[in-house]
Amino acid sequence: MMDRPEIFILLSNAAILLCAYLVVYPRFVGGDINRLTLNDLVASGLALAVAGFAFLGTGQRFDLLVLEVGWFGFTFVTFMLMELPFFVWYARRYGLGVQS
Repeated sequence: MMDRPEIFILLSNAAILLCAYLVVYPRFVGGDINRLTLNDLVASGLALAVAGFAFLGTGQRFDLLVLEVGWFGFTFVTFMLMELPFFVWYARRYGLGVQS
């Protein structure tokens, strides 16, 4: 795989988020918060599935700067942190009630 498994997960998270927020959500979600929520659950699940496929059962630990966690925790936390700026941008663009 890679010397640093964290890089693999971060890159796959980034690819999923870019596809979701720049291609899928504008076409299929628009300004509908309910559709955004459902599609975001699918995107999050996809990120967890990719990481799980690569690291489930390996015992691999991931560095979250302050502690080491398993693949699930690392993927979940980094996906949410990476998604936050995308969500704020998207919500402002489509008028989903996020204030500046």
